[in-house]
Amino acid sequence: MDYMEDLGIGDVWRLNNPTKKEYTFFSPVHKSFSRIDFFLSNNSIVHKMSSKIHPIIISDHAPISLTLQCDSNQKVSSLWRFNTSLLNDSKFEKIIRKEWEDFLLTNDSPEISPSLLWETGKAVIRGKIISYSSFKKKQEQMAEKTLEEKIKKLTEEYAANPSELLWEKLQNTKLNLNIILSKKTDFILQQLRYKNFDYNNKSGKYLANQLKHSKENSFIAAISDNAGQTLNLPQDINNIFHDYYQNLYSSNLNPDPEDIKTFLNKLNLPQLTIDQKTTLDSPLTLQELQNALDSMSTGKAPGPDGFPAEFLKHFWSMLAPLFFRVVTEIKNKGHVGGHMNTANIKLLLKPDKNPILPSSYRPISLINTDLKIISKALTSRLEKVVQSIIHQDQTGFIKNRHSTDNVRRLFNVINMAQNSKKKTIILSLDAEKAFDRVNWSFLLTVLGKFGFGESFIQWISTLYNKPKASVTTNKITSQSFTLQRGTRQGCPLSPLLFAIFVEPLAAAVRQNSVIKGIHSSISEHKINLYADDILLYLEEPQSSLEEVFNLINSFSKLSDYSINWTKSSILPLTKNSWNPAHQNPQHPSTTNTIKYLGLNISPNLNELIKLNHDPMLDKVTEDLRRWNNLPISLLGRIASVKMKILPKINYLFSMIPLKPPKQWFQRLDSTTTKFYTRNKKPKISLSTLQKNKDEGGLEAPNFMHYYLANQILYLTEWLNPKEYYNTWLEIEQLDCKHIKLSDLPFITATLKHHNCFKNPLIASTLTAWWKALDITNGQLKTSILSPIWHNPDFKNKKTPLYLKTWEESGITHLQDLFENDKIRSYNNLTQAFDINKSNFLQYLQVTETIKKTTPLDLTTLQPPELAIYMKKISTKSKKLSKIYRALSNTNCNYLPIAKWEAELSITPSTDFWAEICCNTFKMTKNTNLQLIQYKVLHRSHITQQKMHKWASQQQTSALSAPRIQRIPIYMPYGFAPQFNTFGF
Repeated sequence: MDYMEDLGIGDVWRLNNPTKKEYTFFSPVHKSFSRIDFFLSNNSIVHKMSSKIHPIIISDHAPISLTLQCDSNQKVSSLWRFNTSLLNDSKFEKIIRKEWEDFLLTNDSPEISPSLLWETGKAVIRGKIISYSSFKKKQEQMAEKTLEEKIKKLTEEYAANPSELLWEKLQNTKLNLNIILSKKTDFILQQLRYKNFDYNNKSGKYLANQLKHSKENSFIAAISDNAGQTLNLPQDINNIFHDYYQNLYSSNLNPDPEDIKTFLNKLNLPQLTIDQKTTLDSPLTLQELQNALDSMSTGKAPGPDGFPAEFLKHFWSMLAPLFFRVVTEIKNKGHVGGHMNTANIKLLLKPDKNPILPSSYRPISLINTDLKIISKALTSRLEKVVQSIIHQDQTGFIKNRHSTDNVRRLFNVINMAQNSKKKTIILSLDAEKAFDRVNWSFLLTVLGKFGFGESFIQWISTLYNKPKASVTTNKITSQSFTLQRGTRQGCPLSPLLFAIFVEPLAAAVRQNSVIKGIHSSISEHKINLYADDILLYLEEPQSSLEEVFNLINSFSKLSDYSINWTKSSILPLTKNSWNPAHQNPQHPSTTNTIKYLGLNISPNLNELIKLNHDPMLDKVTEDLRRWNNLPISLLGRIASVKMKILPKINYLFSMIPLKPPKQWFQRLDSTTTKFYTRNKKPKISLSTLQKNKDEGGLEAPNFMHYYLANQILYLTEWLNPKEYYNTWLEIEQLDCKHIKLSDLPFITATLKHHNCFKNPLIASTLTAWWKALDITNGQLKTSILSPIWHNPDFKNKKTPLYLKTWEESGITHLQDLFENDKIRSYNNLTQAFDINKSNFLQYLQVTETIKKTTPLDLTTLQPPELAIYMKKISTKSKKLSKIYRALSNTNCNYLPIAKWEAELSITPSTDFWAEICCNTFKMTKNTNLQLIQYKVLHRSHITQQKMHKWASQQQTSALSAPRIQRIPIYMPYGFAPQFNTFGF
């Protein structure tokens, strides 16, 4: 099955007979039937085939016949798409600019709408592009055809009447044709060589295309209709999807605006400030539109008009004036004219879903680039204010909020619930086509409730005023249909609009007193959201659950939002929390685990490794086995692991703080090493490959270091909590009692006996921190960054030090006791921090208690370099890569330096060898040449000495092996004396 999936092929008989049972083999020994004979074919042509199993008569196998219909008149409707390579053609650019100038000169007048002018202009330019491309292609084809006909004529003449003159003409004509064909072939080969030279064995699309499954498996071979019948003709498949999405985006709900307002008025929702509202309502500027265009990625599929972002970027100076007029007109009229507001829906099969069902596919709307510019400009404005109105419970697609916060909070809530012994459950909600069921009337009313101004709401209303879409499957595009609800997946505005749309439901849950959340000593935890992935934390499950059902039903009647209760689930967190026997048939099913953000979650946190890391390791092993025979070098294999495997592993490390066992890391390292070496004995150790390039490595991922780096990321959150209130930090701070989270990294291992270490998340983070200190040769000790108060390292009569008045005066850490590298005197301390001068005994008590643990000497109290670095980067971006590099940087070189120095009779500095290593990757872009030089530096090539050594080991006596002259390893590269005769 994996083989078939990789190659995108299918079983012809089974695809034509999805439910039928027939057999191709009978075992006389076991008296059993089975089907073991197949015709396999590309999914793209299975609909043209039929297969029949005939009776078993002569042998124990049944004959199988295959019929292929070659006379299919199926029309393929391909959408036009601009060829971006034309942008490098200077002649093409001049023609397009002249065509646009002439078009505006002829047609631009006050009577003509800018929108109509824009749509007409796009059609004219599209026609000119097609004409230019066609003419260019026809010219080339005509020259070839003319020469071919001339060759044919000359051949016939020469055959009828041979002569030297005709022979010479025939050969010259063939030569001219050969020159044309050679130029075409050379260009193709040059492009292939260029890509191979520059991109081969490097992270990017070129390597990714080698690793991914066949394109054939994106072909939809069969689909089930509403009656349950499976159809496999491409046109039938397209019709089914057209009807499915037309129905999905049609709304039968027409809620009363007063009912919506009544529901929203019961909620206490935040409001935008006047300044925020004014900024959002101000007219879009040309600079904003240009910034939106510049931020778009290249290489993306365009919308139905076929113009990608590259085209508009290249000709922006030419197109911008008219486009800005179009944007102004759209705003004033409240309507998007022409075909600008159309989209083409492409389908992606969801992971682990049945490909026969239409609901198993994710619809991605390819909208036109010009409309996307407007949406992106509005999104840039919206994302600056959305944090102020969307509660921190929602982290999906909101700037500076991350899914890791949701999962860390989830694990803390589970730990807190189990410690409380109360009846608690987690309700996991499965929203049914959440983005596709957004009711626009409800959304616009919600925007008004949050305080958005008329102008911004009008923009949203305009963009959702009768948009149209068509569906493309198997190169067939359906008729367009009008959308009546939903936020299009592919539109930049969609994620933020959905967060605003669902926020009233979250607010209603938080503000409903009947729904009981899981309580800490200072707060209540009820709901977690990542876009449409929702978890509810509930105490008193029976009553809370009934109220949740009622609330969601009320919300659904107004918003079109729908929960699939059969796919939702209840996870009891403590014994006797929920009795499935008393469960209402309408309730979600009760499970031992739930799926959340791709993770398998259990109430027993110790099971997380078994549920997540072990299956991931099996998947990684299978992927590497599948890629092992691909023609990629060592550098390409390392790039493959970093590009395809590392993100998956890092996701687990970032989400789940618990450390996998040592055997897990060993198996992962062993599997990747075998992939690097193609199951051969490694010539360069994995530990060397994992080093930085200036240290003689290839920066292969060190998975243990990545685990530590991901855990230390949480430590940086302790040091610098985010601006918005982070609820998992609150729970962990409660477990630490009087010790601040920001002080934990600077207290020694005495924390193992503190209450905070009972929290497995805190314990995992601290253990990872201590391991990181050990790797970087840092010492876990008391330093000037260590806290004075509540520190288990500083105890007076078995009680940690604490002086409230001193703390309130600003004396909190050991560094506060020092000035100018010396410990402050009592008088200096009282003056600096305005302490009562009658507290001299307290001064002695504090200093003497600390001296029992560590000398009050600034030299001794210097913190580890890693600790200083963590405080420095705690507010920076790209922290993970910075932490990983800090862990991996050993300031050592792993080349066989001693052998090189002995052979070359040199003793250069360490910087020399670091420069040599870096130059390996700077001198050429080609990875094959880089790898040759890298292997030379590591002396990993097979030399005569190595062959002699191997031969000696195979002899019964080393003395019997023939002696050979020792030749230095650099000799084959041009330094051998024997080369002098050749001028080297």
